Formats: sequence, structure tokens, C-alpha cells
Amino acid sequence: MMAKHFFVTIIIFLESPVGVGFSYSNTSSDYQHTGDKNTAKDAYAFLVNWLERFPQYETRDFYITGESYAGHYVPQLAYTIFLNNKNANQTLINLKGIAGWEWLDR
Repeated sequence: MMAKHFFVTIIIFLESPVGVGFSYSNTSSDYQHTGDKNTAKDAYAFLVNWLERFPQYETRDFYITGESYAGHYVPQLAYTIFLNNKNANQTLINLKGIAGWEWLDR
């Protein structure tokens, strides 16, 4: 028997920067160009490509969360999204909020 009330949530797990966990690159020079801003730029490029591949999710609310050093990456990515959302020629990411470790409070 199917429940009367249910919802579906889409979660994307993105490991970054390149070389962390299961993330990798076929281009060796990518491993030399890391840092918070480059990580945000790469994550943003991934999200835009993903939304262009799956446009049915473009209007969905988008939240960024993370743990540990993501206290740095989460606000950097949010800021990158904020800046690029001002550009009418870019794919809009419907950013609604962020959550991270206590670094956000400093």
C-alpha cells in the first residue's frame, strides 16, 4: 500500500577539490590549481553543466551544505553562484540557503 503523503528529494554529493575522496581529473595540471576559489569555480561549473543536462531541476530550490573544511568551500561556492546569477546569460541556480561548520560564524 502506498503512503498518502510522500515527497522526493534530489541530493547531489560532490567531493572537491580534485584529488579528494573519489574526485579525480584526467588532466594532471588540475591537481596544481586548487584552492578555495578554484574549488568554488569548479563546483559551479559542475552544477551548471548538471542543470543544463537535467533542465527539469533548474527551478528547484538549491541548498549547499558541508562539513569540516566545507566551512570554507560552502560560502565560496554560494558567493560564486550569487555573482554568476547576476549574469543573464548564465544558467540560474536557485540558491536558497547554506549550512556549514562553525567557520561561518567567524
